[in-house]
Amino acid sequence: MAPVPPMTRACVPASAGSVDSEICAGIVDAIGTETFFSQAGKLLEGYMSYEGLNILLYSENNAPTCLKSFKMAINFQAGLENFLTYTYIINPVYRAFQDNIAPATYLIGDLLPVGYTELIANTDLNIWIDDKETIGYRTPGWPKHLTEVLALIRLPDNKMIEFSFMTALSGDQTEKCHTLLKKIYPVLSSAILKHFEFAAQDFDVSESKPSQEYRFQEFGKDILTSREQDITKLILIGHSSNSIGLNLDISLPTVKTHRRNIYSKLQISSQAELFNLFVKNLMTNQ
Repeated sequence: MAPVPPMTRACVPASAGSVDSEICAGIVDAIGTETFFSQAGKLLEGYMSYEGLNILLYSENNAPTCLKSFKMAINFQAGLENFLTYTYIINPVYRAFQDNIAPATYLIGDLLPVGYTELIANTDLNIWIDDKETIGYRTPGWPKHLTEVLALIRLPDNKMIEFSFMTALSGDQTEKCHTLLKKIYPVLSSAILKHFEFAAQDFDVSESKPSQEYRFQEFGKDILTSREQDITKLILIGHSSNSIGLNLDISLPTVKTHRRNIYSKLQISSQAELFNLFVKNLMTNQ
């Protein structure tokens, strides 16, 4: 058991005044215990409405790991494993982590580049296309037609905790969940950071799978020019030609010329085939 931390119920951030005090106190009381994430998740179940919750840990040189799942998320571990094995590479949250996103609450749609939903086309790989999904696709084993409300909390050592709340696309569940999450976020964030001080073992990634980030960064390296690689990576994470032009400060006709050259060199003819080729590359030697 870790030493009892000095953060007590009296230390709940002032911004938590409009949040149920028992929820806040319960999260604070769990700091330093072996069941911190279990207790925090159970307390959140009683505070806000959502379909499922995954608590994920991101670190610089490793694939994400799941610390705990709750409610519906417990029943979709196959889909979660697919995500943790390879599809995280192009997931908006992982890409945002790589880009040093600021700690805060988000809707998954906040992290999508312009034109992202146009990225996904027909494929029979380990991703199912579904234009009703917020990000345009769904990993096999993952529940249908849900979106995500996120709490992202930055930790020392270039790590990040993600609370990913799965909410229904229809109705007002997502909006209500996000509203309540924003209220409790200061407490949740402070508690996570304090728990990190007293229970570093809960954030250990020594046995995590190594990151496949290099596959993203080096995709096409032997065939494409440096500029073509830059454009390919932007295409893979969902940027449209207009967005690529703005990001790289090049004209739209230049972007289109580069895209034609990329497709020719990779012996493909469409964005869908580029996506397929990349996912096949990720699936190699798993």
